[in-house]
Amino acid sequence: MTQSDQAYQTPPGSAKTTPAEVQALVARYGLKRAGARASLADYTRELWKRRYFIAEFSRATNASTYSRAMLGQVWQVLTPLLNAAVYYLIFGLLIGTRRGVPNFLGFLVTGVFVFQFIQNSAIGGARSLQTNRSLARTLRFPRAVFPLSATAIALEQLLTSVLVLIPIVLLTGEPLRWQWIFLLPVLVMQTLFCIGLAFIFARIGSKIPDILQMLPFAMRVWLYASGIMFSIPVMTAHKPAIIRDIMEANPATCYVDLYRSAFIASGPGATPRDWVLGLVWAVVTLVVGYVFFWKAEEEYGRD
Repeated sequence: MTQSDQAYQTPPGSAKTTPAEVQALVARYGLKRAGARASLADYTRELWKRRYFIAEFSRATNASTYSRAMLGQVWQVLTPLLNAAVYYLIFGLLIGTRRGVPNFLGFLVTGVFVFQFIQNSAIGGARSLQTNRSLARTLRFPRAVFPLSATAIALEQLLTSVLVLIPIVLLTGEPLRWQWIFLLPVLVMQTLFCIGLAFIFARIGSKIPDILQMLPFAMRVWLYASGIMFSIPVMTAHKPAIIRDIMEANPATCYVDLYRSAFIASGPGATPRDWVLGLVWAVVTLVVGYVFFWKAEEEYGRD
């Protein structure tokens, strides 16, 4: 073998480069491992750049969901309305939870519509990575796009439902009043909470597919514990005070009560405690959920 052949087979420096030298080169030229997770700040900036994609992806996904149904996206409103009708029949008429609740129909429909937003965000987030696994494997972008899109779809469904909720509230005797302006900050807080919830369940759902089978049951328990079909103060009047405090500290209860305080003049108004709890739940859930999801970014899309 000639000297030139040896030089071809072992290029200068290729066999003699030590790990320390490799690390020095990596540090010098700012190289990163393929598929490495970006810093939280870089990840957030990259996610912000894709905000228009998130909006369009959400619209397309929502439209395709109802594309085969005869009534199409009308089901976004019909589903919570039918649920409210069933709950009114069972809880309001048969069980009698409407006693002590002024304007029980407005009270019930508001609670059902608001809780539906939380439920759809959690379930949509849990299935978001599984549903879009092929896309996550093929292209490089922040996987947070998927739970954010799931929440955007749930938000669109809520806004559509509100267009039906407002006439119902007015037809049940509630006046149009200035407190309705509080609906906007409540909606912002609940949306932040739902985004954080979607992040949490998206990561869990990517690792434990069976969570999708368990979530409907968990959501049903949460629904029953949130005062959607009954007044918590009335139902806990003869119970220890701590039971009422725990139930009213429930985030779903907080947001539902804030919506009701704006819509229903005959009901109890929101307290400063309700607003503080709503804000705390929104910020804490969003921050914890976002960081929790980001930490597993490198694992999404793998087999």
